[in-house]
Amino acid sequence: MAYFNDDEARSRQIILEHYEEPDNKIDDLEIVKGYESFNNKSSSCIDNLTLHLKINDNNKILDAKFSGIGCAISTSSTDIFCSMILNKTKSEADSLIEEYFKMIEGQSYDESLLDTLLIFKNISKQLNRIKCAKVGVVAIKEIIAK
Repeated sequence: MAYFNDDEARSRQIILEHYEEPDNKIDDLEIVKGYESFNNKSSSCIDNLTLHLKINDNNKILDAKFSGIGCAISTSSTDIFCSMILNKTKSEADSLIEEYFKMIEGQSYDESLLDTLLIFKNISKQLNRIKCAKVGVVAIKEIIAK
């Protein structure tokens, strides 16, 4: 599915689609009973996202939602991540997070695991955007570490 991997215009379009109409964003006032939540905010910009994960007794992620405000990069990366971790175990989600962090920090990573997240591969060249690309994902990591 990484057909857009080297198509910057298509990558920007996907980012904007997930920013303007995120699939997994909920209103801050919606009740998320039975979900584990964690808030993470950036110290350098407006990004302030709360992640909500529903995890069963077998450590499988049944649902992933987020609320709050963020820029196009933080909102779209969080939205895509929420979709990608559905029905994964905490361990599988953590492996995905580690590969994603490697990619956005400019390290060697396993491209085959990242699928749509590859649209963020050039973030490592934009140091001011690395925090944006991590804010929601750090919150997911905090929840699954419990």
